[in-house]
Amino acid sequence: MMMTPDVEIRHFIHRFANPPAAQVDDFIAKCRRVVVPKGIFLVNIGDTTCPLYFVHSGIIRYMLIVPETGDDVTKDFSFAPTFAASFGSSILAQPSRIGIVALTDCAASLWPLHALTSQYDRDIEWQKLGRRLAEWLYLRKEDREISFITQSAEDRYAALRQAFPDRISKVPQHHIASYLGITAESLSRLRARVARKTKQNP
Repeated sequence: MMMTPDVEIRHFIHRFANPPAAQVDDFIAKCRRVVVPKGIFLVNIGDTTCPLYFVHSGIIRYMLIVPETGDDVTKDFSFAPTFAASFGSSILAQPSRIGIVALTDCAASLWPLHALTSQYDRDIEWQKLGRRLAEWLYLRKEDREISFITQSAEDRYAALRQAFPDRISKVPQHHIASYLGITAESLSRLRARVARKTKQNP
């Protein structure tokens, strides 16, 4: 059975912490429901007011532009259900250094980012939520950095497919190539090689 948006947010929060139910209800009540069409930015590079999203359905991409070349580089993907925000912008009080764009049509709940951070003083469980979200994001970042040092592109691609077997097919190949740190042509050859191995070892 599908969860309602409110239940989905509560369920996600409770993966990390257990703030008082009434405070969670109050937090959820402050959100605004939005639909973000495919290709539209949730956060633009340079935005100074960066909202907090909870993505109920769809896929989003974190990206940046390399100044020297103007290349669009994929930093990460996120698959619903999940929170999404330019947390670095909030922490540094600077314009966002990344963009967050919808790779598919996305249904989301939206708040000003301070709607979450202002909860930290209300109950220690909100602080726990913030800390554990930060730890979760840090571990994702560390795993990605280690994979670039210790794994081949083929290994990284296999790990991506294993982690998101039903959803990675919806991500354009050039974005996957950028995420893996290879060219689209190299990814095409890699996929062909993986397909041949799969046929040989069904």
